[in-house]
Amino acid sequence: MVLSLLKACHDDPISGAHFGIDRTYLKIKNQYWWPHMRNSIQKYIKSCTLCQQYNISRHRKHGQLRPISPTDGPFSLVGIDYCGSLKRTPRENQYVFVITDYFTRYTTAIALLNCTTETTARALFNEYFCKYGVACIILSDQGSHFQNQLMANIKGLIGYNHIYSTSYHPQTNGMVERFNSTFIPQIAKLQDAENNNWDECLQAAVFAYHTGVHKTTKYSLFELLYGRAPYLPINAPPTHSTFMKPNDYFEQLKKTLRIYQQAAKSNIIEQQQINKN
Repeated sequence: MVLSLLKACHDDPISGAHFGIDRTYLKIKNQYWWPHMRNSIQKYIKSCTLCQQYNISRHRKHGQLRPISPTDGPFSLVGIDYCGSLKRTPRENQYVFVITDYFTRYTTAIALLNCTTETTARALFNEYFCKYGVACIILSDQGSHFQNQLMANIKGLIGYNHIYSTSYHPQTNGMVERFNSTFIPQIAKLQDAENNNWDECLQAAVFAYHTGVHKTTKYSLFELLYGRAPYLPINAPPTHSTFMKPNDYFEQLKKTLRIYQQAAKSNIIEQQQINKN
């Protein structure tokens, strides 16, 4: 029972995706318990061959922190960046376009053939604006795929503010870069190395990231966006269903999101103070 649960919560592409000890422990602890649970999780992950092969140590450099004050809610400020070029897949994808909400940390990752201006604009519009709405502010580096006339025209047409990190302080957009450094090892663990199908594993890794508790906010990204815990393959089947009137559910959802997001904002501020010291 314990071994099968550990496999599901760590090895499974959707539920676990080979994330670390803390995320795996927090994903399990609210539903299951056994003696010395954290120790057994730690031993299992340390013995994972794929994690041993692909995990890398990341240490924050002193003097590199440029924290951004938390916004009041989702999609006020998003960061965009490219990861790549990566090894070309059979579907010809070579880049990942990453869009991260600075409040919830919720991330959209899009596998793309190239990183041209046209591809960037189309992906931003179709995969983000049309699904989540237009962010108030978009933050990026000064790469040519972000700073050009086409993107300026879209900004003027749709009505968001685009700001750029400077070459002197590229860490300003560090949240997106940290996600990039996180998901590259994760998709390497999930892909078929011979077929190099990392683009087929990308969304599973992103979903597993969304459903894990974030160290800074103390909530999962999924909870901060949708106001409820995700239903995962490891969850026990529900024994009954509760139906609410739409208006009652809407009021409850607003209240829940307000509580979650206020607590997350306080946790972000607290963690930023800790990081400064």
